[in-house]
Amino acid sequence: MLMLRLAWRNIWRQPRRTQLTVSAMVFSNMLLVFMIAMQTGMYSMMIDNTLRLTSGYYQLQAVDYLDHPTIYKTIANGQQLASNIRKEIGDHVSARALGFALFSSEQRSYAAQIIGVD
Repeated sequence: MLMLRLAWRNIWRQPRRTQLTVSAMVFSNMLLVFMIAMQTGMYSMMIDNTLRLTSGYYQLQAVDYLDHPTIYKTIANGQQLASNIRKEIGDHVSARALGFALFSSEQRSYAAQIIGVD
């Protein structure tokens, strides 16, 4: 109890120092809340933009594609499957093909990713 009385008296011994400390703490907490909210919004926006531009929210792949990815493993009747999905969820379906290539010149070789969107 004695410690609390001494601490309370010491807080109000220098009121300007106390007000400055409290205002600095309030300002830093407000800044922290603002930055966390902005960062969370940026994360969700980046995830949404990445999914819209690249693979999308869902992917349909051939059965063994993830274990052994090659360009020859395709989905049979892809157009029919895409039209069935369009009927179910709307017009946000596209067929995509990904492949990798190596371009070379006399001086150097370049790796490239080829993306085909229907």
